[in-house]
Amino acid sequence: MITPLEAIHKFCVTCVGSPFEVKDCGGDACLNGGRDKNGVCWFYKYRLGKGRPSVKLIRKMCLWCQGDSKELVRECVEDGKHTGLPACALWPYRMGINPKRAEIGGKPPVTAHVSRGFAA
Repeated sequence: MITPLEAIHKFCVTCVGSPFEVKDCGGDACLNGGRDKNGVCWFYKYRLGKGRPSVKLIRKMCLWCQGDSKELVRECVEDGKHTGLPACALWPYRMGINPKRAEIGGKPPVTAHVSRGFAA
């Protein structure tokens, strides 16, 4: 499985047409996704495969793609057959979680407190 950063780079290559054009992208003409309030593509600063993007950013793009419908994002299929487009590199991260890190972190285990006091 590719990393979130690699997924974003692949997404950008699909958007501009070739890996050679990604470097020259100005971030203002994203064909495949949403933009911030300044009109810059959300993935612009990660397009060259540098940085550490949040999977929440990928989730934001997927919501944009599916018209802000959480249900449509959940039902989205990886291979793109429903759209006629090539498979989307962002698909594994569409729910805003990294499947490779699913078992890492979270809440600490609950432990029982043992009293060391004396019985009265």
